[in-house]
Amino acid sequence: MSAGVTAGPAIIEARDLSVVRGGKTLVHVDRFALAQGEIHVLLGPNGAGKTTLMRALNGLEKADGELLFEGRPVRSGGDRLRLRRSTSAVFQQAYLLATTVRGNVESGLRIRGVRGDELRRRSDEALDMLGIAHLAERRRSGLSGGEAQRVSIARALAVDPAAVFLDEPMASLDPPTRRQLLADLEAIFRRLSTAVLWVTHDTEEALAVARRVTFLADGVVVQEGATADVFNNPAAQVVADYLGLDVWLEGTVRVDEAGAVRLLLLDGAELVCGEGEPGPAIACIHPDDVMVFLARPEAAGTSLRNVFEASVRGFRPAGRSRLVSMDWGSHRIDALLTRAACEELDLRPGQTVYAAVKASAIQLLPKGRAAEPEQARTS
Repeated sequence: MSAGVTAGPAIIEARDLSVVRGGKTLVHVDRFALAQGEIHVLLGPNGAGKTTLMRALNGLEKADGELLFEGRPVRSGGDRLRLRRSTSAVFQQAYLLATTVRGNVESGLRIRGVRGDELRRRSDEALDMLGIAHLAERRRSGLSGGEAQRVSIARALAVDPAAVFLDEPMASLDPPTRRQLLADLEAIFRRLSTAVLWVTHDTEEALAVARRVTFLADGVVVQEGATADVFNNPAAQVVADYLGLDVWLEGTVRVDEAGAVRLLLLDGAELVCGEGEPGPAIACIHPDDVMVFLARPEAAGTSLRNVFEASVRGFRPAGRSRLVSMDWGSHRIDALLTRAACEELDLRPGQTVYAAVKASAIQLLPKGRAAEPEQARTS
């Protein structure tokens, strides 16, 4: 199998691609590219069109528009066969043959005409890569869910594909199995030159593996870019909501002569922001970026440009942490705190506290973009 490389030229590219069924457009993209050596995640809510787009890109779904594989148009049945033979796919459920683990891993190689010592060598390599060499002679019926998915992935990688398509590969696994397989796959794909298109609705999964993210909603691309750019700078409210930035503060951005950026809220309060353009805007603040104090923190020597006197509204679980909601005048501010921090602060509903956030942590969306999804591309 090929050694790992940085992202290179596009393996698969789509232009003005649409999937239409019964006169209804299920998904449409103006342009999409999957580069060599890139782990690209299709992210978005259930029903967003992620799987439909993936199936169109790997030739399983009929689509209108232009599809290119390794720079060549995919138009005929022969073109689609070449695309399918040069790529592989893994689905949420592991679809295994009623044979041994080795037999399953070798099946894709046999279809492609690999025989003899080469067949054994490549299947051994894939089994070792996924940590299942000790299961080589076990039958399908004797595998756990996580083991079966590892076999499915080993089978997909054994053929040394130009691109591998993963459709919610972790969705049916229990948390410990999911975490271990996720870590293993992240390490494997970083070593290989294989392009990876990974479909998920899980933000933690996307953050763990993705080089680039394309966010879909209602069948259209809302935002595409480097993972950090999408997560740190959502381009529309639908993206910010999905990523957990559900506190919205509406106002008007003012930039003074010194370049300081402030958002003047409708009730007269203001926020100091890191950057922004003048005009109507909405600020979203991620709970991870909000700190809570029992006494007003000293501004000197800190980067806390925004400190609000607030009243604790209540709490709700958020994984292993707690989401603390606070009232700041007519506004709501949320903070994500560990359980230990909540206990140390001894927070109670109605208690007066001070919420603080750095100017650089406030994400400003021009009001039009905050209200409606639109296509946005970041580099």
